[in-house]
Amino acid sequence: MSTSARLLLHGLADRFLNMAIDESLLREVSQPVLRFYRWSEADALSIGYFDSVSELPAARPFVRRYTGGGLVDHARDFTYSVIVPKQHPLCQQGTSASYQAIHEAVTQALLEQGIGAELAPCCFEATSKACFQKPVKYDVVQGQSKLAGAAQRRTREGCLHQGSILVHPIDVDSLRLSLTKTLGPLLAETLTPDQLTQSEEARAQTLREERYSRDDWNFSR
Repeated sequence: MSTSARLLLHGLADRFLNMAIDESLLREVSQPVLRFYRWSEADALSIGYFDSVSELPAARPFVRRYTGGGLVDHARDFTYSVIVPKQHPLCQQGTSASYQAIHEAVTQALLEQGIGAELAPCCFEATSKACFQKPVKYDVVQGQSKLAGAAQRRTREGCLHQGSILVHPIDVDSLRLSLTKTLGPLLAETLTPDQLTQSEEARAQTLREERYSRDDWNFSR
């Protein structure tokens, strides 16, 4: 395991740039990254790579993610991403095992916040395409309610895990600290605050303009 990981704390950004930054980090990943970020559009939605736009509510701004999964309403959620290079254990162990490991850490963080949480042992019956209305195995739940879900994408460079936590009301700063504490050891021995490199930022801007803000990407299905 790498001995050092990067911690990125990002403020408000539009839906296109948020997704572009995650893909840029994946394309250039050389060490593990834990990223927290926020959405400048209070009513933003994201849909999975394979989702159909026919499932979208009318007149809501949205973006298609590079990862799979279902529709996520970002009006009140807390979002984070984990990016690791291909040689990292989380990438090597496969989707299910890495999903479980990351969500075990998320569960522990929520428990530290006094929120009852556990991993879903299996899928719940649901007909909705909305992510938080259809818990799957290893999602974080409280009873029948889903608290946290995620989706992953693996490439030749590594793995991108995009996670969403729906707990309201919540002390965002306190939750961020708990998540840093519980997720950090999965990534490396140390977690160091950092910023995007010039290359990562330039690639993100290119991806924003040439992929995530384009109708031929967002309306592709």
